[in-house]
Amino acid sequence: MADNTSGFRQAAPDPEFGLAQAQRRMQQQLMETTGVAQSVFHLETQQLSWNTRAYQMFGVSPVGSPMTLETAMGLVYPDDLDLLVRARDQLRKAPGAIELDYRIIRPDGALVDVHALLYAETDAQGRPLAYVEMCLDVTERKRVEDALIQSARLCRVLDQVSTDGYWEQTAAAQSTSPADSQSAPLAAPRANGPQRKMRVLYVEDNMYNLMLFDDVMRTRDDVDVRMAQNGAQGFEVAGSWLPDVLVLDGRLPDTHGIDLLKRMRDIPGLETTPAFMCSADTLPEHKILAEQAGFSGYWTKPVDFDKVFDELDRVAASGDLR
Repeated sequence: MADNTSGFRQAAPDPEFGLAQAQRRMQQQLMETTGVAQSVFHLETQQLSWNTRAYQMFGVSPVGSPMTLETAMGLVYPDDLDLLVRARDQLRKAPGAIELDYRIIRPDGALVDVHALLYAETDAQGRPLAYVEMCLDVTERKRVEDALIQSARLCRVLDQVSTDGYWEQTAAAQSTSPADSQSAPLAAPRANGPQRKMRVLYVEDNMYNLMLFDDVMRTRDDVDVRMAQNGAQGFEVAGSWLPDVLVLDGRLPDTHGIDLLKRMRDIPGLETTPAFMCSADTLPEHKILAEQAGFSGYWTKPVDFDKVFDELDRVAASGDLR
């Protein structure tokens, strides 16, 4: 293989590039002690370099042919490949770091969940020198998160079936004679009975925020919460469940909350559903963009749940529960 870097190494390096190299060496030393995998695509040489942890995470031997971008992309889970490609394209178009989650399939067949941070190293004129990706293996964290989410959903089901009203209705159904069961519906709704619970869909990728929101919502008997950890899952739940309130995180692994709301507005029945942005972004322009996109309110993290309850009370008082 031709040494495409020999000419550059003999030339006097630009100060900015020398600084970038020094920063990269410091990052390398730090990552060796923290277990962070690093991938650097050098634009000058069009070569890809990995640190030791990257080879371990992707299950590839560092011995043999040099790692190439094509080989690395070939290890990405097929369903996540488009997301990673779009993230890298966005990085080329606009400055700023990008965070995302995707999966890889190691050569031994193991599926690994990866949390990645992508950014560009640039010179003083803003010209990119290299594209850097730092990765953490979050497979075990994802497994625990999924288990906790399932536990939260199970607890909600158990809460619903353990109420006195549930058992009273069950007992009444068991004591009804066959003739009575044929003459009238078992659970006929009462004309002046209470409204059903308000359906709240919370789309958030952070498990701890999800669990906190769920725990607080449990203090209200008039709210039924369902949760999703990404835009695709949230869109699916919204279409099948038709929530009364949408609570969307701003930065999701596969989309932005504003874009997700635009898609949800196309679901019949959700054209005017109250929606609230829940985000850690505190700049005024973020709130303005959310308002222009049709959000009814903007909840800044950490969430003020008194404000949340006030908003939910307004929705309940509007009488729009279907």
